[in-house]
Amino acid sequence: ATEQRNQQQNQQQQQQQSANQLSMPNSTGKNNHHLSQAVIESERSDLLESSGGRRSLRRWLNAFRHRLSKRGRSKPPDQFLDKFSSTTASDTRLHQTAQALPSDGTCSRLSVDPSLPSHYRWLSVVSLAVLYNIVFVIGRAVFWEINRQAPALWWTLDYLCDFIYLADTLVHCHEGYLEQGLLVRDASKLRKHYFSKERWWLDLVSMLPTDLAYIWWAPSSCAATRLPCPIIVRINRLLRLPRMWEWFDRTETATGYPNAFRICKVVLAILVLIHWNACLYFAISYALGFSSDNWVYNINGAKNLTLSRQYIYSFYWSTLTLTTIGETPTPENDAEYLFVVADFLAGVLIFATIVGNIGSMISNMNVTRVEFQNRMDGVKQYMAFRKVGGELEARVIRWFAYTWAQSGALDEERVLAALPDKLKAEIAIRVHMDTLRQVRIFQDCEPGLLEALVLKLKLQVFSPGDYICRKGDVGKEMYIVKRGSLSVVADDGVTVLATLGAGSVFGEVSVLEIAGNRTGNRRTANVRSIGYSDLFCLAKRDLWETLADYPEARASLTERGCQLLRKDGLLDEAVFASAQHQQDTLESGVAKLEQTVENLNLRLARLLAEYSASQAKLKQRISKLEESRSVTSPKRRSNHHHSNNNNNPGVDGDARSPVLSPSGNGTSRQQQQHSRSAQSNHRRKSHSTSSATATMASKQNTL
Repeated sequence: ATEQRNQQQNQQQQQQQSANQLSMPNSTGKNNHHLSQAVIESERSDLLESSGGRRSLRRWLNAFRHRLSKRGRSKPPDQFLDKFSSTTASDTRLHQTAQALPSDGTCSRLSVDPSLPSHYRWLSVVSLAVLYNIVFVIGRAVFWEINRQAPALWWTLDYLCDFIYLADTLVHCHEGYLEQGLLVRDASKLRKHYFSKERWWLDLVSMLPTDLAYIWWAPSSCAATRLPCPIIVRINRLLRLPRMWEWFDRTETATGYPNAFRICKVVLAILVLIHWNACLYFAISYALGFSSDNWVYNINGAKNLTLSRQYIYSFYWSTLTLTTIGETPTPENDAEYLFVVADFLAGVLIFATIVGNIGSMISNMNVTRVEFQNRMDGVKQYMAFRKVGGELEARVIRWFAYTWAQSGALDEERVLAALPDKLKAEIAIRVHMDTLRQVRIFQDCEPGLLEALVLKLKLQVFSPGDYICRKGDVGKEMYIVKRGSLSVVADDGVTVLATLGAGSVFGEVSVLEIAGNRTGNRRTANVRSIGYSDLFCLAKRDLWETLADYPEARASLTERGCQLLRKDGLLDEAVFASAQHQQDTLESGVAKLEQTVENLNLRLARLLAEYSASQAKLKQRISKLEESRSVTSPKRRSNHHHSNNNNNPGVDGDARSPVLSPSGNGTSRQQQQHSRSAQSNHRRKSHSTSSATATMASKQNTL
């Protein structure tokens, strides 16, 4: 750009200098003067043309550069939408980094992410190669005239499919898998995971070079007589069929018409089975001999020698046999009978299953329509039983017809019931993004609040002439117009005061219950639907249940509602200030009460802990006393027995006088006093224990 500006300045200076030099007066006469004027004009025109061309070229380059930069720039993100999205750019980068780094730190550059669209496209290519082998390997092995017509083309397609199989084996070996929610990209783990599955040997066998059998086959050999075309040795290529089923599963999950795709898949399976059976019939006819009887293929005649007639007749015979429709020639030998019986059994089993699946698919396609029709029939029967009337019944039927035409009577809650709340909120925000932008009180709200509110929006459909609200009604809902037109009418129902279109919002202030509202949270106008209108409704109860978890958002919404009321002159400042003061006082009192309750809970917990500790100590003391009592009681019994022996005469016959010594009397008295003191101590301890227990129980009851 600097060089261009410098060149432009130099050109302008040269142009001015040449113009000044050419415009100088010439003293040679009139002719020279005219000549000089002509030269001046010609040079000026040349300079202007050259400068104009450069300017146009410069403008074109600038425009081209602008288009390139505009194409390279991505669309600016929607700030309103990104504010509520749970997946941010940093989260995406973090997820990609976590996927790219395996647990052991080594990463394979050849790892493949199965969730990428490029992997799905590769599966499509592999499925085409598998389908080619399924159809043409069997067909060319039997109808060998196909292979003889264009051998170079078939060889090219065969080895192209072999190359695709080889590349798919490498891709399959490096496909990542999820482990603990992260994509594994480590090369050693990927190989170990691949060889741990049972499909690796199918991939290996499907790539075996069975084409080497062509070496032992020659047109004049005995093998050529028994096997006119050796393409049958490539039948191992059919073992890659699971890869095609994987593509079917991915497509069925991703497509928006799963039932139609399932039907197409079943039809393809039917055609392949009929094709294989036709090839088998023609091969048996060749083995038994063409035109040997009425059952085998009749090769006599010029028309029957053509390739198209051979395949079409075989396909026709296979269709009649497998579907058990129509009559076919009667078999004439044992091999023919066995083949026909096997075909009949296979047809009964396979086609019964296929027809049943197709019937269930068609039923699933119409299940929504059937449910809707049943509901409408139930409503019509109810109206006929209650004798509602023809006009109202016609309105109800028209409402059903409009609902079916707009959304197919889709139950959004039932459809999204399987999703977590986070995904349901994001889907709802994506769907209702334009609607949320119209609500003034919800601007700059917390993302969590809007995520909770958007799940509570309910869609309501109003018929022509229906009143959404009437003047004086208590406002319990706010409405957001999604589609249709509404008219604000006077009390006479004729005068139209205003018209509301898509994106309009009304009733948002009444759901906030702002003290000092001169309307008393009642409707101030009559709103009537002109045609069929789709409105989103947010109930006051749902709003306040959500705001209970967002006190700051509640205060912000209240302030925003007050601003709207002040703007319209509908706010009584004195009443609002008094209510606000009462609210603040109540909140402070509630806060103090909560603090008091918390302190009481702490004291109660402390007392309970002390009570538990004292009970444990008392139990220990009681157990010790019981142990000491159990130890002293045997001693007392032994002393008592010894004293009795001293008082009684001996058994040896010696007569002794029962005179007690003073020392013996003293010992017995001491033992009696010791037992009395132990019993009194035990009574005092038990009494103290019972009194302490009673005291703690009374304290607990008091608390």
